[in-house]
Amino acid sequence: MEQKWDFKSSDGAAIYGVKNSVAAADAAIFMVHGLMCNMYEYAFKRAADYFERDYDVYRFNLYDGRDGARCLNDCSLTTHANDLIDVLNSFSREYKKVFLIGHSYGGTAVMLANIKGVTAVSLWDPSYDLTRTQKAFSKKHVEERDLYSLNRGISQLLGKGMFEQAGSLTQEACEALSSEFQSPVQVLSAENAMCAKDKDSFHSYCAHPSVREVIKGADHYFREGNSCDILLEKTEEWFRRFL
Repeated sequence: MEQKWDFKSSDGAAIYGVKNSVAAADAAIFMVHGLMCNMYEYAFKRAADYFERDYDVYRFNLYDGRDGARCLNDCSLTTHANDLIDVLNSFSREYKKVFLIGHSYGGTAVMLANIKGVTAVSLWDPSYDLTRTQKAFSKKHVEERDLYSLNRGISQLLGKGMFEQAGSLTQEACEALSSEFQSPVQVLSAENAMCAKDKDSFHSYCAHPSVREVIKGADHYFREGNSCDILLEKTEEWFRRFL
């Protein structure tokens, strides 16, 4: 069953989300989408349907076209991390176990939030060393709006705050996020995406038991072949270690 919800963040922005639940659960999964994405992404909808048998599953939009919601161009990754903290403060206290899933930039937001008491996290092809994102968007500056544009068939626009923060999240800064993180980390890298070639990821310096696997044949969004099935199975296996 899907139930829509919304609430106001600590700074007054409207956050819109969906809860998937079959029966009363004592464990919940909160999902954080990536840059230029939303809570309705293929892998996110698949995950909500897959996990609702055993967990309450919460998805939400970090930006939205509905009344009072944020616009991506006004956000930084810190904005996303703070909104995740607000979501957990509002919905997680009724659960004995709380798990997080972060995809791409959502994985980096999870690491920045570093929320105490989270049981474990699964990061799906998380963005690591974000200077590469800044470099990609630096090719075209839309001066009249102070935005940065990247042509991927459609023009994607990045606000100044997000652009500048990407430049500060170097490999060394990501290593520090890893070493300071308070929960076990699973990294599931997509074989055919950029970060699969990186030697390190957010699991590398974590003080808690952490793992990394590469899903063969997967693109960044886990839409190719049976890669999404494998993604969900490996995420489930990881979370079950902590139940």
